Order: sequence, then C-alpha cells, then structure tokens
Amino acid sequence: MRLADDLYRIDGITGANVYLLVAEDGLTLVDTGMPGNAKTILTAIRGIGREPSELRHIVLTHSDPDHSGSAAHLKDLTGALVAIHEQDAPALAGRRPKRTDGTGASPMRSSNIGRVGHDLAMRLVFRLSGRFRDFKPVVADILLKDGDTISGLRVMHVPGHTRGSIALYREDGVVFSGDALLGDSAGRVQPPTDALALNPAKALASADMIDSLGFTTLLPGHGQPVRRTREQERR
Repeated sequence: MRLADDLYRIDGITGANVYLLVAEDGLTLVDTGMPGNAKTILTAIRGIGREPSELRHIVLTHSDPDHSGSAAHLKDLTGALVAIHEQDAPALAGRRPKRTDGTGASPMRSSNIGRVGHDLAMRLVFRLSGRFRDFKPVVADILLKDGDTISGLRVMHVPGHTRGSIALYREDGVVFSGDALLGDSAGRVQPPTDALALNPAKALASADMIDSLGFTTLLPGHGQPVRRTREQERR
C-alpha cells in the first residue's frame, strides 16, 4: 500500500505492520513482521523498481518477534544494518534481559508479572502462527538512544510495552509508533494493551507522549494508519 511518494506499507505480511521508506540514496525498513516475511518484503522492494541491495537500514521499534522476526534473514540477504534501542538489543540477540527497570534497581513485583505475561503472550503468538522455532536472533549493528536520528527519523524512547520500545518521528508529522500506540481497523487511535505491557503505567505515559506530538499520520505496529490534520490536533 502506497502511503506517500516515499512511503509504503508492505502488503501480505504476517505479524506486525512493515513500512518501507524510499530515498535516492537507499531504502529503510521499519519492522519486519514474523519470521518468514523476507521473500514478501524483497518482492515488494522489486515491485517499486528498486533492488534489495539498496536496503540500508532495518529499524526495529522493539524486539518482539512479531516485529523483528525476519530481521536476521533480511540482514543476511541484503547486508542492511539492523538498528534497535540499546535496551532491547539483548533480547533481539537472544539474551534474557536483566531483571531491572533500566535504572539498575530491581523491578517491582507488578513489573515481574508484566514481564512474564508479555513473554507468554509472545510465545503464544508464535505457537499459533506455527513459526515458534523459526525465529533467528540477530546482533544489532546500531544501538539507538532517545534523540538519535536515523534515515531522517528522530528516535523517541517510549518504554512500557518493552524496555526499549521506540517511536520514530519525521519532520512532516509522520510517526511510526510500534506497539506504543495502536490503530484500529477504521484508522482511529487505540491505547496500548495493558496485558501485553511490561510496565502498563509507563506504556500509558508513552502513548500520551506520542499522542501529544501533533502528528499528521500515525503508522502503528498494528491496525490501520491514523490520519489527522494539524487543526484537529490543535482542537
């Protein structure tokens, strides 16, 4: 689906939405969906008259396998650099994250419950899709932090769904929100799901921060794009 002259949502993806940014000097992918999507993504790239070798960056909004599942395969096929927030890089590489809240302190019991619930939900998604064993960990090439820029996108750290969840903001008001803020089937904003968040309170605060940006287009990890005018945001 063509969203703008330089922006596509790739059709036929299993898992989370996958977006392709097109520039003269190369291509950038935001998320990859579940394992097994590499062929579909490369076919879509060829379908717009570009080559897979032009893929420069694979930017992951977080490490959950429904977003990162095809990253390793795409990296192997194209040589693209994989970028993710530094706090989600260990999970992407297959390492169990430390039991801290990101500050070095032990997490509260509710956070432990959230972590277990989040992990179990991800495993259930994989098992239902029949691709639980297909996930291949990958070591990130680029570790992102809040305020960084990559491929013309500003990185916003929006923890809660995972420790290292990020949103990506473009100067024209386009925001890629991953699972930090969602869309429904009618293109309306939906809050994150508490049951799938490591820290529901942080997830809600992050969602509010994204919603207050004054975006013109929200491109969520799940659901349809949400389009708003600047006037609507001011009201």
